[in-house]
Amino acid sequence: MEPSPALWHSQVVPLETDLERVSSHPECSICFNTYDNVFKTPKQLDCTHTFCLECLSRIMTTSTDPQNSKISCPFCRQPTIIPKKGPPALTTSQEVLCRLPVHQQQEEPVWLDGERLCYQRPIDIPGVPAFCICVDIGVSGQSAVSSSQTRPRLGLLERLMDWKRLLLFIFLMMLLLGIVLWPLQCIVTTGSMRCAPQNLQISTTTPSTTTVNV
Repeated sequence: MEPSPALWHSQVVPLETDLERVSSHPECSICFNTYDNVFKTPKQLDCTHTFCLECLSRIMTTSTDPQNSKISCPFCRQPTIIPKKGPPALTTSQEVLCRLPVHQQQEEPVWLDGERLCYQRPIDIPGVPAFCICVDIGVSGQSAVSSSQTRPRLGLLERLMDWKRLLLFIFLMMLLLGIVLWPLQCIVTTGSMRCAPQNLQISTTTPSTTTVNV
């Protein structure tokens, strides 16, 4: 019997820097963006799965049952009741929030305004009022933006071709009107399709000769 080949088992151990990067910068499992304390605030569903506020708000606009006001988890499909104030009022995952940088560990107030998530950012300059930042989470707003971005623009060559077509159309229309109106004009003026009158008399004159008597 031939000896069986030896099998070598190896285990890939992740680098310490990769572990630190994954643990220190948690990401949303839907959009793969890093969590923060504003629009990407980590929100925990009843099934303990956590997603960012913006992704849950977008899912709510497309799959929410208006009668039950529930949202299904993208992973396990377990429903979660949405509060009256919308997805911003869902439970914030403090476990994920504490793993963010220090300046992002305090959740900022975000509210739902129709199909927009809004946040009022204060300014440290005295006398300058705070300004509001909004993110559109509706489908209509996204379609409008995409349609405006994909609208084709006519170049110079296409515009010249349009002018040539317009001039050719005008020339053909004038030629057609001339062909149609010319016989009508002849009928009105001469009474016939021919423009020359029928009773045209050609007058012939005979030269007079004079005789001189010498």
